[in-house]
Amino acid sequence: MIDEFLTEQKNMLRREMLARRRAFSAEERRRASQIICARAMTVPALQNARTIMLYASTAEEIDLAPLTERLLSEGRRIALPRIVGKGLMEAWELPAMDALMEGAFGILTPDTVRSVRIPAGEIDVVIVPGAAFAADGGRLGLGGGYYDRFLPQAERALRLVLAFDFQIAPDIPMGVQDARVDIILTERRTISCKE
Repeated sequence: MIDEFLTEQKNMLRREMLARRRAFSAEERRRASQIICARAMTVPALQNARTIMLYASTAEEIDLAPLTERLLSEGRRIALPRIVGKGLMEAWELPAMDALMEGAFGILTPDTVRSVRIPAGEIDVVIVPGAAFAADGGRLGLGGGYYDRFLPQAERALRLVLAFDFQIAPDIPMGVQDARVDIILTERRTISCKE
């Protein structure tokens, strides 16, 4: 009964946030993405990170392609997720922007012919996606549980969220299996979740 109630709370908030994301115009998204990615480069942990896990954004998410290109040009080791089973993903190295192929759910992922798997323990920073976030580090994902299972494996990595400001909620319904984040950056503010 509690699990069903928690699931319904999550689904309601997820629907609301994804509707807000769809309503955000392409121009608003482009402007906010540029600001957020520029702000991300000022985070000391990201500046000092050698291995960084990002994700290939969809049309409605923050555009991470320019940030990924910049980090690659600086010689950083970039990882992207690769779905390997129900609720399971691995980090795979992205050697270049042209080494992407369509993966699960139509999301771009590194071509396994040109890439290698990166052990989660070698990642310094994980840029974590999601539908909504709260100041206490609560995160509402997109419902697959992939990051909730992956993040504990990358235990030494800073969990950094790059989000549109409207994705910040007062509270996120959380279960014991749900992973929290460390820092949230939006186009308007920085939230340190460990304080």
